[in-house]
Amino acid sequence: MPARKNADTSVSTEQSAVDPALPGKEIRELAFVAAEIRRLREEEGMNNQAIHEALQVSYDVINQLFLQSYKMTMNTQEVFEAQEKLRLDCVD
Repeated sequence: MPARKNADTSVSTEQSAVDPALPGKEIRELAFVAAEIRRLREEEGMNNQAIHEALQVSYDVINQLFLQSYKMTMNTQEVFEAQEKLRLDCVD
């Protein structure tokens, strides 16, 4: 008699395949999103508008990650978390 496949193994592989930087139904971590923003800009050559549309991140956060200017007084982490909460409220 052949062995049965465990259903739990297929679920874990599907969850690991999901990119944590892509918009979903949970609040993302800024570290993952920032790395993806930089990758899209450098490797894919995408502009701010295309990145904004692909990742659903505000222009303010995108600009802050690229400029990293001492003149910027925005707390990027707090702004990102607040915008994630707003994004999730709109999805529901």
